[in-house]
Amino acid sequence: MMSFSDIEKRMRNLYAGRFEPEGARSLADMYWTALLSCAGLVVVLALLWGLWTLWGVFDTLEQTPDTSPLPPASLNRAVLQGIVQGFDARQAQYNAYQSAPPAPVPDPSK
Repeated sequence: MMSFSDIEKRMRNLYAGRFEPEGARSLADMYWTALLSCAGLVVVLALLWGLWTLWGVFDTLEQTPDTSPLPPASLNRAVLQGIVQGFDARQAQYNAYQSAPPAPVPDPSK
């Protein structure tokens, strides 16, 4: 088995001779191997994440359904009507502003 110092020395020699055909070929092989390894790692991690998510779905399906009564409604009809009236008032203000816009501001540079 190669030690890290041997690997580092080999990498340094390959990079130093990257402009020679033999060095370029070895460097290209190493680059291709690294790309394939990264792609394989991504595929394996995606499969593991998918299986983990699938098992989570199966665990959720095995649980008993929640049959507790529903909580009371959080919206009050009177409060909601007040909010809608506020929106209507703002719409009326906008329409009034649009029909009679204020006087244009003169350009101070002129």
